[in-house]
Amino acid sequence: MIENLIGVIIPGKHIIRSWDRNCFEEKNKNNSCCLSPENIPEDWRNNFPTTIDILKKVIELIPDIGDTVDERLIRRRNCEFELFRNIEKNIEFSFIQQGFSKIDAFLETAKKILQRRKARSGCSLELHLREIFLEEKLKEGLNFSYQPETENGKRPDFVFPCENAYKNKHFLSKQLRMLAVKTTCKDRWRQILNEADRIPVKHLFTLQEGVSVNQFQEMCESNVRLVVPKPLINKYPLEIQGYLQTLESFVGDVRLLSN
Repeated sequence: MIENLIGVIIPGKHIIRSWDRNCFEEKNKNNSCCLSPENIPEDWRNNFPTTIDILKKVIELIPDIGDTVDERLIRRRNCEFELFRNIEKNIEFSFIQQGFSKIDAFLETAKKILQRRKARSGCSLELHLREIFLEEKLKEGLNFSYQPETENGKRPDFVFPCENAYKNKHFLSKQLRMLAVKTTCKDRWRQILNEADRIPVKHLFTLQEGVSVNQFQEMCESNVRLVVPKPLINKYPLEIQGYLQTLESFVGDVRLLSN
């Protein structure tokens, strides 16, 4: 209900909102990833930028310099969220201020904006990870495959070392890895269990800030291993933290597989 009112909620993201007559106004001191209206590309005004377009801009703003893999991902995700909402406000709000003569027109505009928000949230994290794998010198199609086909048209988010290795029955199953990606896993982690039959242990990357001990035990019993950015690990119960894998550690493991 809250997300329908103010948009997608990002774990660990603190935003103070004040009410005025027309809208919720975000107040965030860190606006380094916001573009002024005159700096928004002209073609973005006519066609709202795709998730890939926005990701490319984020990488310009936060290049691969200095940060660890885990820190880089968190900074870029926060930057992307800021940039997306900044672009949305500058492009859509002027149109909304013109008003609507029909309710259907208003509902259609609201529907379009909400669907765009949900679509961005669903695929942007996967694209962030894909970009980081490339920056870490993993070659797509050789060291990893993005959304490969496994059995019966199923498509996990990532398979390592690649789709061809997965489909090669002579390639040892113990040398294969799968990484599913979900911003929050909640009860949806079960969806990944049958995405790659040859890989008994499923790795799941998430930004969720903590799970209960009981839920974590249930994941372990189903051979699901959580991969969590290092800055978020202290959000988990102490007895769980030692069993979590950082993104940097996971990248190191799949690099060894490729070697």
